[in-house]
Formats: sequence, C-alpha cells, structure tokens
Amino acid sequence: MKKSYVTCLFISFLIFALIPGRLFSDQSYWSTTKFEFSTAVSFEKALLDSSYFHQYSPPFLSGDYVSDAQHTINLNGQTGWGLSAAFAYMFIKNFGLELQFEYGKPKITGMNSPYDVYLNYTIGFNTGPPPYPFVFEKSFGWPDTVGHLTEFCLSLNLKGRLPLSKKIAFSLSGGLTYFNVKGQGTGLAYAKYWWEEGWFNGETYQYKFKFGPLNKLGLNLGLEFNLILYSTFCFVMDLRYYSCPETTLGLGIINEGLIPDDFNQIKATMNLHNITINPSYYRVNVGLKYLF
Repeated sequence: MKKSYVTCLFISFLIFALIPGRLFSDQSYWSTTKFEFSTAVSFEKALLDSSYFHQYSPPFLSGDYVSDAQHTINLNGQTGWGLSAAFAYMFIKNFGLELQFEYGKPKITGMNSPYDVYLNYTIGFNTGPPPYPFVFEKSFGWPDTVGHLTEFCLSLNLKGRLPLSKKIAFSLSGGLTYFNVKGQGTGLAYAKYWWEEGWFNGETYQYKFKFGPLNKLGLNLGLEFNLILYSTFCFVMDLRYYSCPETTLGLGIINEGLIPDDFNQIKATMNLHNITINPSYYRVNVGLKYLF
C-alpha cells in the first residue's frame, strides 16, 4: 500500500510537469504570489503494528519458590486527530521550499493473549531445591491494549505548484522529516503472592507502559489541493504519507503508586526489554491558507 501511494504521487508529479501550460486558463495570480501560510486540522492513521512478549518471575513472599508468568501485548496503530501548519516560499515561478509542522495523537489498541502464571512454592525458607510441595497455576483473561502515540514532525520540503485556473491549483511536495514520537498505554501484568494465616493470597496489577521518545529522520510526500475562497484566502486539503524506519526502543512502566512496594524493585522483577516501533503514518488535513 505504501509503495502504491508513493508511485501514484510520483506519476502525478510527472503528469503535472509534462502538461503544457497553455492548456490552463490565466495563471497570473498564482505566478505573482511567493508566500503561503496554512493551518489545518489533520486526521491520521498510524501504521504501528507491534507486539511485546512479557515474561518474568512473580515473587512469593513467604518461602522458597520458582515461578514464571507470561503474556503478549499487541500494539496496533489506529486513527486520531491532530494539527498542522506550513509556510512556503516560492523562490521561482511555482517552485519553492516549504517548512511544515505536524502534531498528532493517534490511538493504540490491541487484542492481548491470556496472562499465564505458574508458581511452585513451599512455606518457610531454606527447605532445599525445587520441586516444592505446593503449586499454583492459572490463566487469566487479559484486557486489550488501550493507549496512544504522541507525534511531533518537522519537515523541510521541495514544493511544486501547478495552477489550473485563477482559483484552483495543485501542489506536490516532499522532503526530509524529523520525527519525535513517544507512546503509552495499558497494560503489563505484575503479580505477587504470599501465605497468611493459613491462606494463599495473591494480587495482580496492570501497569501502564511507555516508550520513547524516538528521534529520527524520515521522509514525507504529499499532494495538496488549493481553492481560492475570497481575496487571498484559500481552502486547502492535503494528503500526505510520512515514512520513518522501524526503531527499537526500551519499554518502561509508569509509576502511579499502585502498591507501596519499592518501584525500582518492581521494575527489576518485571525484567522489561525492547520493543520495535514503526512511527510511519498517513494523514489528510483540511484547513485555510493565506497567500501573499
């Protein structure tokens, strides 16, 4: 899908470049404006598609034990709203540079696997190596992932403008993009168990995770439609693809004070590793542009 989108935009650019200018009506207005400033509301689709296998050894506080717990959380990018702004300078007729800023906050969802726990334990300490006499084993249905990405993108583009009439013009632009992306959501499992007054007890928690920020260079390519509404004000609609290589980031948990235990010890016990993140996305925006 990504390749098809880029190919279509490239073909469109070639068509625009090869069409003789005399086929269009008077272009003088577009030819005399050198600056463009636009603001818009964006709707985007994040291309994040990742998973994280969480495995650790839950503690048993009342004796010797061996344990294992595991589940897989899935992170799938969804849609979200954002804002964008752009400033362009056409240093020659209908060709110039564009500086573009983009902010978005698309959602993250994902259907997660069950949370499986195995605990082999004994009451009291220094009883020797396992196996121990007691076993706790259970599989818990686990809630789906709920979260969001936070994206800041700054782009420097080459821009070509093709006037079709006094009021209508298309633009094609693309170039380098600086990505700053981070994310958070629920939920990684953590549990602890103990023996108290003749009863086996346990508590299971769902911790929020976080990753990033990612800071990396990528590319963008987009096609823009412009319609003059009144004087120097335009309606603008822009369809754009932002591409950034997949990156491996460390996964962490957020301290919300769920339990009084030492937070650093909880992090050490959970033994979190890295996750692979794809920050690329598509977006369409609609807004207003001022020509001067």
